[in-house]
Amino acid sequence: MLQVSRVKTLVTPAGTLFLRNGCTPDLVEHLQADPGLNAFTRRAEGEYELLRMLARRSDTNLTLAYTPGGEIVGEVTLAPADSWWQGLGQINEIAVQVSSRWRRLGIASNLLALALEQDYVEDWIIIALGFSWHWDLEGLGLTSYRYRQLIGRLFAHFGFAEYLTSEPNIREDPANVFLARIGRQVKPETMDSFFSHLLFTEIPLR
Repeated sequence: MLQVSRVKTLVTPAGTLFLRNGCTPDLVEHLQADPGLNAFTRRAEGEYELLRMLARRSDTNLTLAYTPGGEIVGEVTLAPADSWWQGLGQINEIAVQVSSRWRRLGIASNLLALALEQDYVEDWIIIALGFSWHWDLEGLGLTSYRYRQLIGRLFAHFGFAEYLTSEPNIREDPANVFLARIGRQVKPETMDSFFSHLLFTEIPLR
């Protein structure tokens, strides 16, 4: 994946942040994870190790939000989709998280805007898999279904729409959500493969 690095400054009521896409392993080595960054592994240390691994992958674009002191408070990863979607062509997966200590400041939307500003995303179908077991709802005062709606609105701003799918992990919980953005230059054969696979199943849907 082409790594085009850009840096922006985001001023929030909680402090100034640097937003950078195309983050390299060297940059990540000089940063650390904010204690509230723990959605996927439940530990900031685990999140940091995951980000180090992603930064080393040539097929992944890592976009980070971090403080002047070097604490990572948000991230977006954009990488080839695997598992259920592997082998379908230009299908990429996007994931976003923001530290629980830096919420409601517009960080997620600014990170997504930076991650998706490259022209090459128009050649891709980008999927977002919203799994309820990854959502850190503590202190938000939201149910998983309300949070699902919030995610839908966030991604809709960037051209994503919700689709029904038989993807096994999405079917594990009714609160889970599957979103996709189809780029303007996606090849017809890629779209055909994607749409035919959405509800592909070898067992009856629950």
